Amino acid sequence: MGGAAADRAGAGAGGAVFSLALWTLRRRKAGSAGAFVALCGASVLLTAFGIVLRSGIGGGVPAQRYAAADVLVAGPRSFSVAEGDGTKTEQLTGPAPVPAGLVRRVDGVEGVRRAVGAVRFPAELVDGDGHRVRGAGDRRSEGANWASAALGSYERSGRAPAAPDEVVVEESLARAAGVCVGDTVRIAATDDVARRTVVGTVRHTGAGGTLRSPPVFFADATARALSGREGRFDAVGVLAARGVPPGELAVRIADRLDGERAEVHTGDGRGTVEHRDVTAARHQLRELAGSLGGTVVLITMLVVGGTLALGVQQRRRELALLRALGATPRQIHRLIAGEALVLAVTASVLGWLPGIAVAQVLRRALAATGTLPSDFAFSAGPLPMVAALLVGVLTAQVPAFAVARRAAAVPPVEALGTAESPEPGTGRARTCWGLLLFVLGAAASLLPLFSGSVFAVAGAGSGGLVMVVSVLVLAPSLVGGVIRVAGLPLRRLLGTPGLLALANSRYHARRTAAGAGPLVLALGFAALQLFIPATVSAAAAAQARAGGLADWTVTVPGAGVPRDVLRRAERLPGVTAVAGTVRAEVFGSRELLDSAEVFPYQAQGVTRGALGRLLDPGTVHGDPERLRPGTVVLSSQAAATLGVRTGDRARLHLPDGTRARPRVVAVHRRGAGFGDVLLPAATLLRHGAGPLYDSVLVRGTSHGGTAHTRAELERLAARYPGAEVREGGAAPAGQEHTALASLLDSALPLVPVLGYIAVSVGNTLVMSTLARGREFALLRLLGATRRQMRRMLLTEVALLALAAVVLGTLVPLLPLSTVALGLTGTPVPYIPPLLHLGLAALASAPAAAAVLLPAGHTLRGPLRPGSALR
Repeated sequence: MGGAAADRAGAGAGGAVFSLALWTLRRRKAGSAGAFVALCGASVLLTAFGIVLRSGIGGGVPAQRYAAADVLVAGPRSFSVAEGDGTKTEQLTGPAPVPAGLVRRVDGVEGVRRAVGAVRFPAELVDGDGHRVRGAGDRRSEGANWASAALGSYERSGRAPAAPDEVVVEESLARAAGVCVGDTVRIAATDDVARRTVVGTVRHTGAGGTLRSPPVFFADATARALSGREGRFDAVGVLAARGVPPGELAVRIADRLDGERAEVHTGDGRGTVEHRDVTAARHQLRELAGSLGGTVVLITMLVVGGTLALGVQQRRRELALLRALGATPRQIHRLIAGEALVLAVTASVLGWLPGIAVAQVLRRALAATGTLPSDFAFSAGPLPMVAALLVGVLTAQVPAFAVARRAAAVPPVEALGTAESPEPGTGRARTCWGLLLFVLGAAASLLPLFSGSVFAVAGAGSGGLVMVVSVLVLAPSLVGGVIRVAGLPLRRLLGTPGLLALANSRYHARRTAAGAGPLVLALGFAALQLFIPATVSAAAAAQARAGGLADWTVTVPGAGVPRDVLRRAERLPGVTAVAGTVRAEVFGSRELLDSAEVFPYQAQGVTRGALGRLLDPGTVHGDPERLRPGTVVLSSQAAATLGVRTGDRARLHLPDGTRARPRVVAVHRRGAGFGDVLLPAATLLRHGAGPLYDSVLVRGTSHGGTAHTRAELERLAARYPGAEVREGGAAPAGQEHTALASLLDSALPLVPVLGYIAVSVGNTLVMSTLARGREFALLRLLGATRRQMRRMLLTEVALLALAAVVLGTLVPLLPLSTVALGLTGTPVPYIPPLLHLGLAALASAPAAAAVLLPAGHTLRGPLRPGSALR
């Protein structure tokens, strides 16, 4: 009976505490608003990034040109590496091609009416002015084999193409080019710009609206030759016999193909095969969510924890009174946890709709930079919102526990006496944790000094984030130290209001750190995310300039250079060397700790004779001119990461997932400018890089070439719509473009994160400023004018911003320097001055507004002497 009574009493006490928490929230709306805003902003951020992750798994565009196929068979979208006791699976940027013989195997499956192999390749109409013609919606066309027309929904006129120079054109393309059946049109394909006869047109009648890639159909044999597939198809479309369900037929086909490197798709899965850009976009979104997701959770937890701590600090008198009246530490825990729970649930639910809006804005921004297709649809669903709610509750409860522990630790006898005194400096436990984090982060940041592998570089980047977090933990002491040092030379310049601001900032260290800490976090996090790709971009440009030996580079922006350009350029007078380059993503692997590890690399394919004559990758050892099929040249970082040296065989997977074991013939030091992996161009072209070169490098008989050779090259380029001739051979591998794209991809997702931190900083400073009403009233009673108090507050903001900018700049310098050393070979990172100043200004502006605006409102009111004596 006694135990039951105790349980009922405990339950009653718990209910009473929860009722008190609700009453407190209702009565102290202003005090709860800060935590509510922080939690609501966290929900917005978590919902948005949850939608990004969900879209990377299931978002996309429905099938169009394969929409009539009941089942689609394509190559695998991933590959697996087994090493030791572990297996690692890596996603490809698109499905691999399948052998042509697969068509016969699928055609023999019961229930298959017809199996059709499909190939696709670049092919665009050229008008009379030499411009490439776009279809409806300004969409770029693609070439395809005529048999694959059966896999789409088209209304046809004319006849099928039979001869190599005959084509069937999509209706909007024909209309834009001003041609009809029987006319001759110029078409830029993978080999040359040739005249072909239009023998028919097709009009898309299926679902999905405007075709994303209007087709130009060629005769089957011609299409296979232009695609460069060499006995392979992009996919095999299957038309089911009457009455056979697609799902059942897919199972039969999968059973027949058991053991083959092929996957079977139905429904929405067909779109992932048709739209390679969508597949690549989903991969990018998964990487984005994976790289930033955990950091976003950490940032929201730190911000919410700081806001809750400030709110509890401002309620110390109230909590002290509860302790003096007999409240136990457990009841204080329940009170604060109950308040945090109610705020977290309410704020999380209210943050769902703004989070969806932020995700859509982010989608449009990523589409504007080319990271996502413009018609890529985000997939929301309930899961991101539920996850945001759960993470929001956890984010509130973890710091609430720590805050409640400190509040409940005050003995009842001392409670009232210490209720109004601030807590200068940093507690012993907090100092120990902060120093431990700083040492661990610094140790990780030094890893590139001892190893050139990607593990060391990744460890340094993570170590930098740990160091920034440690500064946030140690903020009361560090911010006070910076203000103390900065204040020494300014004491004579500050005047009486400035000296008072200096004393205020140092004495109320926790209050100052509550505003400066998130700014340090924002600046440090932004520096690590932005300055690393900026360093790589600058290094790529410098290395490409230093190693580019070509006099001219031929490119076709937004497309590729036809193979015929290389053959014709070799025959030009005055040309001594010509090479084609192509870039793609490959994967290296190795065994590490008895498990498999896979690393993505930017690879450059070069034709024979390019290395040494047109490109100088900066050889460390070996002979790059020995590059042949079956060999590879690696950067020093890739070689260290993969654990190989000259003469060893590297473990690679090519763009289509094909396993390769090329022998390392050389190691070079200019990986940022020329790619970490150098392979023969034919290898990449055959295994998924596409049928076009990215650029053609040309060198003349004398250094700098001759005007006559340049003129001949210009005339050659004029044969191909959009072709340009640039001086020199800068960035032949496109690494500079890749690094700049990486900078944009890093900057865009940072906008909502930094926006949230800015809002949280403003929220925190508004809370602390509004709580200073008694202080302001007392100063006015002592004779301070409104102008002097505004000067005091302005000086406080300036000192706070100065401390945040100094710490937020200095702390990331160590990891930035070591990461730069690992990536580029130099310890000097590239920090764009205007970008750094912009970040500092954006960080300081919300702090100034959050202090001066509420303080100005308070100071404009009449002086009430009683408010200074409460």
